Amino acid sequence: MARLTDRAVKTASAGRYGDGDGLHLFVSDSGRRKWVLRYQMNGARHDMGLGSYPVVTLAEARIAAGDARKLIAQGVDPLSARVASRKSAKPIPTFQEMAQVVVTEAQRKSTNAKVRYQWERHLGSDFCGPLLTRPVHEITTLDIAAILKPVWNAKPEVARKLYPAIRRVFEYARIRLRDDHGVSMPDNPARWDDLNAMGFEGPAKLSRGSHPSLPHERIRPFITGLRTRDAIAARALEFLILTNVRTDAVLKARWADFDLNQSLWTVPVANLKDRKYRREGFRVPLPPRAAEIVREMEAIKVSDYVFPGQAPMKPLSNMALLTLLRRMNSVAGEKWVDVADGRPITAHGFRATFRTWAEEATGFPHAVIEEAMGHQVGNQVERAYRRTDVLEKRRELMAAWANYCEPENSLAHPSLEGEGRAHTT
Repeated sequence: MARLTDRAVKTASAGRYGDGDGLHLFVSDSGRRKWVLRYQMNGARHDMGLGSYPVVTLAEARIAAGDARKLIAQGVDPLSARVASRKSAKPIPTFQEMAQVVVTEAQRKSTNAKVRYQWERHLGSDFCGPLLTRPVHEITTLDIAAILKPVWNAKPEVARKLYPAIRRVFEYARIRLRDDHGVSMPDNPARWDDLNAMGFEGPAKLSRGSHPSLPHERIRPFITGLRTRDAIAARALEFLILTNVRTDAVLKARWADFDLNQSLWTVPVANLKDRKYRREGFRVPLPPRAAEIVREMEAIKVSDYVFPGQAPMKPLSNMALLTLLRRMNSVAGEKWVDVADGRPITAHGFRATFRTWAEEATGFPHAVIEEAMGHQVGNQVERAYRRTDVLEKRRELMAAWANYCEPENSLAHPSLEGEGRAHTT
């Protein structure tokens, strides 16, 4: 076979032209020219592109083909070698880059604002600061031990979430490094056996325990203090107390969920904790003050959410309620704590306040109270035949609760008009 010349390469019409030893010039109908090395390896034919003419000259194509043939002679597939070379040339991602992917995916799967926040905090600068800018494959078990040691025994509730989060980052990184960079991580540096060998024992066994709650006898003075604050978070917390619904559902409440003519709020299934078991939304009767709060928020409506956050088109953050409670406990005077152990109360703890009041101070049936808690009532067989959510009986219960919460000689409720609208806590 006659070898190609520079002139022949430049003037060839559409077709395929061989230069010997598997090197070919392909010319398309449009006149585009490209170099291809055709070779066989392990009984299979392969075509390896070597670039287009004139970017790659005839002489350069022959050199590239020669280099590929040397690899073939050594039993190395030049196409695989090229892919490996390109992967190795990519910069290795940092821990922060890998962590961000893990955080984003975890947040996508959760609708709980607190859980979403915790993922970002645990894998961010608060705990993993020394790891963030380092190439992920250079981080060792010793580095991870240094991150975990300060919290392992002092803050076991953090350790139990921080460690699995870090381990997941390296599980994801192992796959990314292998497939995108051709780099092998033979083991996860956060492997438990290695940390255990360094002296780490399982974090202290934690019980979720009960949320700190306020005795129901103190609910009136608390509401009195709450109403002195003209913040959106204060209105959201009072609404949460009066409806006895979980925090996440309150924060995600939208205008379309309310029928104020019927004093009714229907919480969508997606916003319920037990959404896996529910077929329809949870109907919540609104006592007069709760409906008043919704109308008050409607007067300053700025988004689809009844209780808007500072970020555009986002709901109020779960942290806003926590910050509000902290501020209420930071001022001189009465402290809002659980009398059993002195822990500051939480928003979720007001559900225990309501439940204790309903059991101790009212004669409402257990099933009505359980329904008001949003719990499943009865066993599986009983639920199969149950066709009511005792809405009207719950309306009586929630009205009684609202009356119990109402401070004696209460003053007019603070307005959120004007500058109060800009504050969340």
